[in-house]
Amino acid sequence: MDRVLPCRGVVTAANLAEKTATWTVRIRLQDSQDEVEVLTPRLVVCTGSSPTEVSISVPGHHIERLDLDVVLKPSDLVSHLPRDKPLTVAVVGASHSAILALLNLVDLARTSHPELRIKWFTRHSLRYAEFMDGWILRDNTGLKGSAADFARQQLEDDKLPHSEAGRFITKVYCGDNQEQAQYERHLPSCSYLVQAVGFTRDPLPELSINGSSLEPEFDPVSGGFRDSNGRVVRGLYGAGIAFPERVVDPYGNVEHAVGFFKFMNFVKRVCPRWIS
Repeated sequence: MDRVLPCRGVVTAANLAEKTATWTVRIRLQDSQDEVEVLTPRLVVCTGSSPTEVSISVPGHHIERLDLDVVLKPSDLVSHLPRDKPLTVAVVGASHSAILALLNLVDLARTSHPELRIKWFTRHSLRYAEFMDGWILRDNTGLKGSAADFARQQLEDDKLPHSEAGRFITKVYCGDNQEQAQYERHLPSCSYLVQAVGFTRDPLPELSINGSSLEPEFDPVSGGFRDSNGRVVRGLYGAGIAFPERVVDPYGNVEHAVGFFKFMNFVKRVCPRWIS
């Protein structure tokens, strides 16, 4: 690790000089307005993603947003919601994150927040990862682990009315193009709204080639980038949740491989090409 130089701050811009195949990376140091420049032949962006927020509006009603990251962390959630008054949290989505959000909220409702209730807005039935012969169907999009167990045992349509979760959760079906109508009908009774409908890539720093602005297109097979003309951008690579690998299962389903170990495996596979 003596060859790793940590630099805490924010990358504000990076420019590739094609003649020398060198990136000049500008960094604003943490707790300072000072900037430094670093020269490198390779730039790997692992800039992350944040929970997606879709515009949901109900005329005449303001609803407070709950950050999904807070809802997914019980130690933060327990102190974020008031305990001494009735409140209803709207949860939008049926993803893995949505089910974990429901699980955490139900745990609060049956322990420290007895007046908490939940309205669960979903457009489709629950989808699970399925173990096949040597591979997993819906490996990256289906429910697994504790989320799958909770969903199967308590959230399925034939289980919810009689389960412990059903004491606190009201399911609101939003399929068949009735999403907005259901929001207008049910959101006015909700105090908070949390959306678990995916993640959106966080913004990249300002990138350029020879001083001209660059809008890079990620290649989810090689981990590299191309410019607007389809040319490979030399020395620029991406990894992590913002830039996952694209995978195709034996049925031809296309997914993005999301998960820490999947990110690591992707980097291990493509990194030798990056440094060759």
